[in-house]
Amino acid sequence: LIPEPWVVYAKQAFGSPHSVVEYLGRYSHRVAISNARILKVTDTHVTFKWCNRKDNYKSETQTITGVEFLKRFVEHIVPPHFRRIRHLGFLSARNKSKCLELLRKDLKVTFHKLKLSRAQVLEMKFGKRSCLSCKDCGG
Repeated sequence: LIPEPWVVYAKQAFGSPHSVVEYLGRYSHRVAISNARILKVTDTHVTFKWCNRKDNYKSETQTITGVEFLKRFVEHIVPPHFRRIRHLGFLSARNKSKCLELLRKDLKVTFHKLKLSRAQVLEMKFGKRSCLSCKDCGG
């Protein structure tokens, strides 16, 4: 094998960091088809909208059998224990705690872990005492 240099091509991020996070969030947590695109369901067929990329992203409708619809839908289900996004670099499992500590030090960010009970966490999150605590003594 002839070694070839590995060239990484990455476009400059579009917009702000916020827009990048929004884009990745939509990508990583997207479902195969939204309810808004399903137009009609009968005992045997499903009619849905789809975007035809070959025809200038024109919106079209298609009716297929329920079995075919399920076959296509199941192809988008992620297998158990499969990670859509893997954390590499400073967020990898092996380096995360050490690297985050160095990053906090370099960025001069202080981070303090609070040791709170479950009841305290629920109280902070919801603004009231937990249903898990005793009504008489509060414990």
